[in-house]
Amino acid sequence: MKNLNDTLNKVIKILTSNNNLDFDNCLVKMTSSHIVTPIGDIASVLEDQKSKLKDELVDFKLFKDLVMILNTNNSIVRLNHIGFGYRVKSQQFEKQRLINLAIKTNQFLYEEESNDFALWLFLGDTTNWEKPLIEFVPVEQDHLEIDYFLPHIQIDIDTTLNANEIESITEEVFNTSIKPYRVAVINGITYIVRNRLGVIDGVNIFIDLATNSRNVKFHRQNYLKKIT
Repeated sequence: MKNLNDTLNKVIKILTSNNNLDFDNCLVKMTSSHIVTPIGDIASVLEDQKSKLKDELVDFKLFKDLVMILNTNNSIVRLNHIGFGYRVKSQQFEKQRLINLAIKTNQFLYEEESNDFALWLFLGDTTNWEKPLIEFVPVEQDHLEIDYFLPHIQIDIDTTLNANEIESITEEVFNTSIKPYRVAVINGITYIVRNRLGVIDGVNIFIDLATNSRNVKFHRQNYLKKIT
């Protein structure tokens, strides 16, 4: 997984050009060969699975240009979470496994009601609602697309922009290299626009840019149910 970790560290280095993105206090730490979280190394989960998409990444110069535009526009608010999507044989078994690991830490596990076939589980402490969390997105259901878009790592960033503005900026920078798509649309309101940086070591890397429709404080206080 060395190529994956090197790529993630490169992504984070570009993102940290923005002072609002606090990776130092993030619960996920990247080393040369591990993805360390309070409940263990998530790399071991990801390396057992490979996307059917070939390893290929966008031009990182363009990614740097995107971040520079977001910085110039003061569009970045904070790092919301880093998420991991992966296939499991049993979602309930995986949920219990994460509960058992979380109770051994000083962090809490939360669950948000899902509107798709994945579980939405978050690790962290929402007492300070602005601190970044970790999301675990275990998927049990067989579906053709899953073979391509799992496993994945998503870096979720809160912005001041609406969905149209995010799409416009992304398309302007990447042209056809990235096709932004709306992954969280509830009652006609778009909350997240996803940008796929590509695949490395069989793992998809997504940059999720949240719209200004997402009220983080309200969401964490009202939608995340503590389960540990």
